[in-house]
Amino acid sequence: MPAVFIQTQIVSQILNTVLDGRPFIWYWSDGVEAVWVWVWSLAGGVLAWRLRHPLYLGLAGAASIAGLVGVCFVLFLQAGWVPVVPSMLAFTLSLFSIMADTTYRTQQYTKLITLQVEKQLEAIAQLNILLKEDTETQRSRSAENSATFSPDSPSALLSQRYKLTKVLAQGGFGCTYLAEDTQRPGNPICAVKQLMPARRDPRFLQVARRLFDAEANILEALSTHEQIPELLALFEENNQFYLVQEYIQGQLLSDELVPGSKQNESFVKDMLLGILEVLAFVHEHRVIHRDIKPSNIIRRAFDNRLVLIDFGAVKQMQPLNTEQTELATVAIGTRGYSPPEQFVGHPRLSSDIYAVGMIGIQAVTGIPPQDLQQNADNGTVLWREWAEISPELAVILDKMVCYHFSDRYQSAAAALQDLKQI
Repeated sequence: MPAVFIQTQIVSQILNTVLDGRPFIWYWSDGVEAVWVWVWSLAGGVLAWRLRHPLYLGLAGAASIAGLVGVCFVLFLQAGWVPVVPSMLAFTLSLFSIMADTTYRTQQYTKLITLQVEKQLEAIAQLNILLKEDTETQRSRSAENSATFSPDSPSALLSQRYKLTKVLAQGGFGCTYLAEDTQRPGNPICAVKQLMPARRDPRFLQVARRLFDAEANILEALSTHEQIPELLALFEENNQFYLVQEYIQGQLLSDELVPGSKQNESFVKDMLLGILEVLAFVHEHRVIHRDIKPSNIIRRAFDNRLVLIDFGAVKQMQPLNTEQTELATVAIGTRGYSPPEQFVGHPRLSSDIYAVGMIGIQAVTGIPPQDLQQNADNGTVLWREWAEISPELAVILDKMVCYHFSDRYQSAAAALQDLKQI
């Protein structure tokens, strides 16, 4: 620009200030401008981190850029010269960088989990073959060797580290203990799951070990979510498998859903949102929980958020009894919460949606799912006459618990989107 033009602009500003009272153009120092650009860069990163849905992220990004331009234009009308394009570039680059990184990490986790699921299915098939070959002698030997680790024992220290203090739960697949980690400062509390194979012969243990490793890897990948307990350790001791997870202090959702007591619509909507948000992350990795029920959901004490627990690790190792069939080694679930296709060994992502819908119906009716009747013609759950909720929420719950899996929401994200629009 020729120097005379600059001189002319300066003289013009002075004349406009004296004659018209127009203020001089002002601007920030380099340091303040750098902070201004950095704040918009940070805003883009936070936005991409918090909003994973492309549509919501695009709308929020466009609104943020429009807001930036609007603020700068208002300041310009007040004679302020504020960086617009650098801030916009910083915001956009930060947003796309975080989005690309998140997408890449999700794809890597999905590939890892898909590989582990394939190994898991292969191991389950081999376990079924071995269980069919089971004889009375092997069952007797298994019963003799299946003593659980007792916290009352003087040497009740697993892996020379975890001191068992209390039995939290016990079932056919093993026990869950409350334990202290003696090798960390303050002896923090954790949950130790003992997973016992049905048999102890070398062939069975070899396949069981592969299944355990595959499911542990799945848990490790999923536990990156803040509403899923963190996997702290896994090890094998005396031919028994152990998972050590973060202990979640709080109240089971089953304690809140008391039979005969109806919850209001606001409670139910918040509850469904909390469950579906974490389930959307699980489904994003093509993993089916298969046992969603109130006793597997904890309301965390310190932030009141719902945490999803018990991903059915190595439950396929449970022994058969006279009342179980071969299918029981594959089909996992709880009656009332699990849909028909799951009990015949063919669960899908929509099977988890069914379970969440039944929890919602239990909350609005005060009736446990196993006590509800079904329409004899189409299998539809009959529940509306005991509930007092808006038609919009009722439609969503009905779609979640359709008898046929193809009629339900096909993922938690789809159900979550409709629920947020109420």
